[in-house]
Formats: sequence, C-alpha cells, structure tokens
Amino acid sequence: MSDFEYLSVLIAIIVGIGFAHLLLSLGRVMGEVRALKVEPYHLIWTVNVLLMMVAFWWWAISLRELEEWVFLQLVFLLFDVSLWCLLAAILFPVNIPEGYDLGEHFERKRRSFFSILILLAFADPLTASILGTEHLVELGWGYWHWMLTCLIGGLLALRFTSRAFHLGFSLYWCMSLITFSVSWQYSVGT
Repeated sequence: MSDFEYLSVLIAIIVGIGFAHLLLSLGRVMGEVRALKVEPYHLIWTVNVLLMMVAFWWWAISLRELEEWVFLQLVFLLFDVSLWCLLAAILFPVNIPEGYDLGEHFERKRRSFFSILILLAFADPLTASILGTEHLVELGWGYWHWMLTCLIGGLLALRFTSRAFHLGFSLYWCMSLITFSVSWQYSVGT
C-alpha cells in the first residue's frame, strides 16, 4: 500500500460522512416535502456542497503524484476536507422533525456556515499548494475567482439576511464552482 493509498482512506471517510449526511437529508426532504418548510437557497447550498465534495475528491486524486509526505501536508489536507464536512453537517440537523423549517434552520446557522466558507478561501489554497506553487498557477483563473467568491460572498452573506441575496449568492457560487471545475482539465490516469 502506497502512502497516498493509506492517507486517502481517511480522506474518503471524512468526505463520505459529509456526502452521506447530505444525501440522506435530501432524501428525507424529498420524502416529506409537504411536511417541511424548504427555502430554495438552502437546497442550492446543499447541491453546492455535494458538488464541491465531488470536486475535492476528484482533485485529491492528483495527490498520488506526491512521493513523499510530511505531517503538515496531512494536517492541511484533513483540515480542508473537515471544513467541507462541517458545512455539510451545518446544513441539516441529524433528525429532521415533521414541520421543521429548514429556512429558519439555515438562518440560525448562517454565521457558522459562511464563517467556514470564508475560512475555506484561505485553507483551500494552502491545501492545493501541497502539490507546489506551480500547481496553484495550473488551477487557473477559475479557481482564484471561485476563492474570491468564497471570501467576498461569504463576508457579504454574514451581513445580509435577504432571501434574494442568499438565492443569488448560492446560484452565483454554484456557477463559479462549475466554471472552475470545467476549466480545470485534470484527467484520471494522466
């Protein structure tokens, strides 16, 4: 077993926990859609975090190129992936009672959610730099635009409570992530 294979097990567990929580929560929402109060931006953020976890998992494959690992690299990587898992955990309570207002839940958790998103604007580039500073350049403009979206949009989202703002920001963030993901042409097996 290579170092990458050994370390990727822990990464897979953390990503899997967050992914499973969101999928199970979405399943409950779909099964009880009439009994729950749901805001569109809450569902969009759920899809956003799911997409990001897939993008992170896809990017993590590139870590197999590292022949030597140091503990600090592992700490950065685990910190980054744990933040995504925390975002997933914040989006839905473990148990969703009938009649639960998910929009109100998101509003109560909004500061925590967007504070973590802001933190990710700093943590994610540190994690990406594990592959070297040239890798940060290879990620391209879409990555840096998306990181600025996390930072600036997150700061604005802490300030504004408007439904229209949160709907617009969640959609813009999604488009930024998709633009970055499509522009970054990493292929498995290269």
